[in-house]
Amino acid sequence: MNEIGIAESDVVACVRDGDRMQYRGYQGNIHTGRIGEYNVLIKSAAGRSIVAWINRWMLHREYLIYRRLTGISGIPKCYGFFGGRYLVLEMVDGETMREATITDRKLFFEEMLTTINLIHDRGVAHGDLKRKDNILVTRDSRPCLIDFGVSIFRKPGFHPFNHFRHSFSHQHDFNAWVKHKYNRRFQDISAEDLQYHRPLRIEQLARAIKKFWTRIKRTVRPKKSTS
Repeated sequence: MNEIGIAESDVVACVRDGDRMQYRGYQGNIHTGRIGEYNVLIKSAAGRSIVAWINRWMLHREYLIYRRLTGISGIPKCYGFFGGRYLVLEMVDGETMREATITDRKLFFEEMLTTINLIHDRGVAHGDLKRKDNILVTRDSRPCLIDFGVSIFRKPGFHPFNHFRHSFSHQHDFNAWVKHKYNRRFQDISAEDLQYHRPLRIEQLARAIKKFWTRIKRTVRPKKSTS
């Protein structure tokens, strides 16, 4: 049992309720339910032998990152890591940015930038914010960042590879924020926001490949008959 009174047996019971299964993936499953007074989302590790060990390790790593981000507005509360395989989080009432309508874009992206800066201040870079599924829009149209499975925590001391990865993901977060705020219309970026936008080489390459592929599809697409 943790500090808020959730016991491992409660978590296991919630996971075993098949009606609450929300997602089944190769790394793990996601269940939602209610434990006591808490609406929860439970991520459970999947697989067997070495695969299960890797998935459990990744979930524990994500748990440590959520703990580091405790108290930051726009990050789900973490209720604990149980049985070496169940990560229990606050169930946020909202929709992904892919599905939701943002009523006040100016306020939404101001708050999202504040949250990004706060997680960066604690040494964490999300690294996957370009995926709209990793950004929730709450019922009151506030941003909430989720899924820190690939996030990077900057280690103190001499760790050049870790510091390189963290720096890369750090900038990637800002580029993602600009991309979403301006809906890819990079020519419209304000002078104030230009400081956050520094395209990474891999992003530039991906953009060039996408443009090239789009051009090819348009060329080979059969023309509609006018008769």
